[in-house]
Amino acid sequence: MRKYYFTTFFLISLVTIVSCNATRNIEISTMEPAPVTLSRNIKRVGIIGGEVHVKEDNERTGLNLLISRENQQLALKAKDAAITGLFDELSSDKRFDTIILLEDIVQNGEDLQNYGNYLNWDTVESLCREYSVDAIFSMAYYESDTRVFLKKTTMEQPNLVRIKTKVSAQQITLETLIENGWRIYDSSSKLLIDEFTFNNQIVSTAKGLRPYEALQAIEGRTESILEQGKNTGSSYGSRLHPYEHSVTRDYYVRGTPGFEQAEVFTLTGDWDAAEDLWKKEAENPDSKISGKACYNLAVLNERNKRLADAMEWATMAYSKYKTKKLGAYIEALKSRQSKNQIILLQQTESFSSR
Repeated sequence: MRKYYFTTFFLISLVTIVSCNATRNIEISTMEPAPVTLSRNIKRVGIIGGEVHVKEDNERTGLNLLISRENQQLALKAKDAAITGLFDELSSDKRFDTIILLEDIVQNGEDLQNYGNYLNWDTVESLCREYSVDAIFSMAYYESDTRVFLKKTTMEQPNLVRIKTKVSAQQITLETLIENGWRIYDSSSKLLIDEFTFNNQIVSTAKGLRPYEALQAIEGRTESILEQGKNTGSSYGSRLHPYEHSVTRDYYVRGTPGFEQAEVFTLTGDWDAAEDLWKKEAENPDSKISGKACYNLAVLNERNKRLADAMEWATMAYSKYKTKKLGAYIEALKSRQSKNQIILLQQTESFSSR
């Protein structure tokens, strides 16, 4: 018992020393709806690739031309890796019966300003009929732009007697900017369901006695670009699924001894004990204190994924302690409830097609 009181006293002292703020933050895990909702009728899909663009460096030296040729080949492989990533992601989604890789088609249509590869609907319908698919996932374009930077530096190298000494050298840095766009076409409704662009940067650097040797000393660049490409395709396929997110809420820890004791319990993870104290404070004759306690209980119920109960407590808090903060929190809860309904609908669509 003495140990319990000592621990409690220590925590209260620590809380007093560390923070005199009226509130404390808490991270709450949430689920966000999938960015893309597909019709339950889409069970067979085709994947198609588009154009690859590699921007040329203005410098026309032998080194830059060599890098440009390597980048062209690497971009083609990275585009294929991205399509593979999407194929693997869609193949693991049980809502689809069939995933077909189609031959690349480049067709800009009216979008001549873009690298866009916007497929016209005649082409989409023709592909869907030919391959018996319901929708087309298109990697519209893959664009790569590599900047080359050279600077003088030094490096250690063994001399004739195998003693390392510093010698003059060249350092090369390749900054590769990668952009690729994706689209989904629904043939039956003639809708462009989704359009999304990824942007990434990969920086590689190495040293050598001469620029060519520095370039050859670069390690892992090819693997990084191919891995990034595959991850991009996989990430695009993930847009069909709800995803985890977190929000930050605060709760009141000052005002009465009950609030302060409840803070100690929250710091030790005993949220049930804190809940009991907040419920007592919710009966406090001071409407401000009562409103804050009700708000804390709303946040606790949100943390425990009981949104309906959270809304009840938040509404009660607002009736006792009308502030902009509480009004905004009620709107946030309404938004979460709406999103949960969308997630439920998306899951129903997904399960109903299995």
